[in-house]
Amino acid sequence: MTRSVGPPLPVGHTVAMKVVVIHQSRTGNTRRAAEFIGGAAEVAGATVTVRPATNLDYKELAEADLVFVGTWVDGLILLGHRPGDLGKVKQIPKLWDKRVAVFMTHAVNPGQAANKLAAVLEADGADVVAARSLNRRHLAVEAPAFATEVLASVGAFA
Repeated sequence: MTRSVGPPLPVGHTVAMKVVVIHQSRTGNTRRAAEFIGGAAEVAGATVTVRPATNLDYKELAEADLVFVGTWVDGLILLGHRPGDLGKVKQIPKLWDKRVAVFMTHAVNPGQAANKLAAVLEADGADVVAARSLNRRHLAVEAPAFATEVLASVGAFA
């Protein structure tokens, strides 16, 4: 979809991608991951907002070019993996036709929890472009790397 708002930009000028990073965190790990993701997006030149799922700005969300949504992996060590606090995540407004990257934090085994969260958001109309679980002990490395990969895949560095 191409949107035209106002006159075209001069050659060589671009508008910063607007990124919103939403997190639902119980122990602080997913919040930390969200902050690392937001920091990497900012370094890449995006305008970034990082917010908990319980304190969203609907205008920011409507204007976002890319939305990251994250929570933690809940379940037993070997089975039953699912998105934590899914009820609060489901309260996020429908992300119709928004490019969305899903991230989760885990301690031991994430199972398919990230794919389950992606499926929930896709069922509500989101265009999920990536899904990954990040080890809580390696957030400082894994979260920025994930953000950089996602931004490159959606053409943020064009």
